Amino acid sequence: MFFDFHFHGGRKLIMEAERLGYSGVAVVKYMDDYNEDFLNHLQDLKEEFNEKSQGRSFMIYSGVEITPKNPEDLKRKVQKFRKKADVVIVQGGDLKINRAACEDPRIDVLSQPYKKRRDSGMNHVLAKKAAENSVAVEINLKYLLRTNPRNRYRVLNQFQQILKLQRKFNFPIMTTSAAASIYDLRTPQDVTALSRCFGLTKEEAVETISKTPQEIIKRGELRSSVVVEGVRTIST
Repeated sequence: MFFDFHFHGGRKLIMEAERLGYSGVAVVKYMDDYNEDFLNHLQDLKEEFNEKSQGRSFMIYSGVEITPKNPEDLKRKVQKFRKKADVVIVQGGDLKINRAACEDPRIDVLSQPYKKRRDSGMNHVLAKKAAENSVAVEINLKYLLRTNPRNRYRVLNQFQQILKLQRKFNFPIMTTSAAASIYDLRTPQDVTALSRCFGLTKEEAVETISKTPQEIIKRGELRSSVVVEGVRTIST
């Protein structure tokens, strides 16, 4: 089962993802556009896909992309959206934001910690925190593919730095397309092959689009069942 959890699109793009072999997507909205109208539209899409799937299950989740001004603003935004969204993504790049995101177990994905940086935006301290709090670090293929070919070596180096830290500290990695059109999408097989260019093994590459997204959903289900700290409901 393969998933793309950074996905900016509607019905047409979701249909293309299903055709390419994905089992589900997280449709992501920027925080200012994440509202009841979007959630109602997403519910309509879920019902539509359930009707036409004829026994096959294609999963559609809601995602919000938070762009905080500072660590304090990050905490406020996460508090606002955590119970509303299936997947909470924080736009990284600033080292203080990267650290605050890695330290917060309510956050699912740190997106592009390397954005507008020459390094990866990760270090040993952040890697350890991300592992402790199960915060996935995003490998954004759109960022790679849209970078000027002359500078692509820098992006590959950033990805390799993250991979080196991941193998030492074992935090989750998630590969995404950040697709906004059908031209941004790749088959899961192509994603796996491309991921191997910056050092992932085939098994590791598959986990980034399979195991990591599924674990994010499992954590969300556990989180929603918690009544108070240390106590959760049990289905009968």
